[in-house]
Amino acid sequence: MAEFSDHGFSGSRIDRICATADVNVGMIYHYFGNKDDLYLAALEASYKIIRELEQTLDVNGLDPVTAMRRLIEMTFDFLAGDPHFVRLIMNENLMMGRTARRSQTIPHLTQPLLSSLRTILKRGQTLRVFHKDIDAENLYVSILGLSFIHVSNRHTLGTMFQQDFAASDWLAKRRAIVVDILTSYLSADPG
Repeated sequence: MAEFSDHGFSGSRIDRICATADVNVGMIYHYFGNKDDLYLAALEASYKIIRELEQTLDVNGLDPVTAMRRLIEMTFDFLAGDPHFVRLIMNENLMMGRTARRSQTIPHLTQPLLSSLRTILKRGQTLRVFHKDIDAENLYVSILGLSFIHVSNRHTLGTMFQQDFAASDWLAKRRAIVVDILTSYLSADPG
């Protein structure tokens, strides 16, 4: 994951991966077939990490607002703390998602997240603490957008504003803003 996130697909080298992992090239090709399939495995493994983390979050016993806050916070913290995931996703999008489209695993891994979001939204709507005008997919895209941009654009934003966007105090403020924006939106009457 480090090699692909640091150098992108085109710039990554199997020989560097082998040296870092202390394996021989033949083993890589034996288990993965080629660089494309090794990259797909790394991409799927990175999605698996966040999806498994999401599944450890027990939101069933929480009120809908607290459950949503916890999910947003967990997503924010993961993206802020895992530079490989963000860069892999950025690189994959630069390649127009060509490798992700080959994956049957990535959509499958996403289903529990969508189910959890739908459950939280439905409970919140039933209790009338959330309005009914958002679906799980749009909500998650909003969570990602607000939790991703300061990581993916950390260096250019840092230059623009002369600030360290990886500093823990800045991240804590940003996290609170992201959670407040999203929970306020869900709680607001869209009418």
